[in-house]
Amino acid sequence: MANESQEGHQVALDYGPVQTAIDELTATFGSRLTVSREARERFGKDESFHPSIPPDAVITARSTEEVSDIVQVCARHRVPVIPYGTGTSLEGHVAALHG
Repeated sequence: MANESQEGHQVALDYGPVQTAIDELTATFGSRLTVSREARERFGKDESFHPSIPPDAVITARSTEEVSDIVQVCARHRVPVIPYGTGTSLEGHVAALHG
């Protein structure tokens, strides 16, 4: 997958294995991480006209420290993170194209 940088050049994106990150996060967060279809569909859509693309997993953080821990694990495994608030986005940014 390629993405345009600010200069207009194509930049190759190298994503890692999502399941490895899920396994590590499950060890820390237990049942607060879910891969249930219902949760993934709920958090994989917003108010935009874009088609829903659910994430591979949903995790509920209880503090900014936990958010930091989640982001660090995902960064180490090269897995994208999509923050979700109330689902009112109109831009389609919650579409989980890679994880």
